[in-house]
Amino acid sequence: MSHSVCPACGGSALDFCESVDVAEQHKSYAPDNIQMQQDLTAAAAESGLSYQMCRCRNCHLEFSDPMQAPLAEWYQLAYRALTLYPETRWEFEEVIRRIPGNERVFEFGCGSGAFLICCKEHGLSASGIDFSMDAITDCLANGLSAQRFDLNEITAPTDADRFSHITAFHFLEHLDHPMVLFEQAAARALPSANLWVSVPSDRRPSRFYGERDFLDQPPHHMSRWTPEAFREIGMRFRWRLVETLYEPMELRAAVWSISVHSTSYRRWKRTGRFQNRFVEKGFRAAAMPVALLRRVTSDRRIRGFSMLAHFVCDASV
Repeated sequence: MSHSVCPACGGSALDFCESVDVAEQHKSYAPDNIQMQQDLTAAAAESGLSYQMCRCRNCHLEFSDPMQAPLAEWYQLAYRALTLYPETRWEFEEVIRRIPGNERVFEFGCGSGAFLICCKEHGLSASGIDFSMDAITDCLANGLSAQRFDLNEITAPTDADRFSHITAFHFLEHLDHPMVLFEQAAARALPSANLWVSVPSDRRPSRFYGERDFLDQPPHHMSRWTPEAFREIGMRFRWRLVETLYEPMELRAAVWSISVHSTSYRRWKRTGRFQNRFVEKGFRAAAMPVALLRRVTSDRRIRGFSMLAHFVCDASV
């Protein structure tokens, strides 16, 4: 174990989770495109080709060692190889319905403007920033208020640049200095402002069942968040955690996930019995009563892909 400290709470009591070989991982990004694999590896070389994931014993944040995110070139290639993000997200509507029409919204990591468009459709005044010039060009082409930024170089905002609602959707987990988001959000916050931060859920099936997920590893994701980690990092920058919301999961999807993560399903799959899809469907149908029971007992905590942390700016924190 290295001498890293937890970027959320500053704790130094850590456990090892897993090692990541980036060049090997890139085979999952583009299984049939060797040139793309090589280009991704070349783009990642400056930040690192080998990582470890650590878990803080205090707040349970999992984070990369080293905490070194890739350059924009790597993300451009990765998102060319894979289509990752939908145009709309559960958390967009979850946040918008809580914002009064006369309040201003600011978004960190606005991308091509999907959330800004939702705000515009709901009559909300919103602006955003992103590191990608291509994304900002898309925003401007759609008549949105957005500008390119380097999070570590944002100058101190004026009083006119302060907001009552600040958002960061699936942005925090990409940062190698996650505390900067909370620091910069505090600088842009009006008194009693709300901060909304969404990340991959610690209760989504892949995390709940302990699967290795190459998209939830560095260099793509530098950290994996928990409510405890949110509470700890928020307190350091005057943000009081009010609630953590979880994306709902339909019963059908939950039962399917429980079935395919069962020990017997994995054993049958390893032995090749599911080469015939009717055999696989028959197995899941037979396993449904047990999966339904597990859904309301041992596996009742599994949820959808995202979780949303809601903070309030609190000078007393």
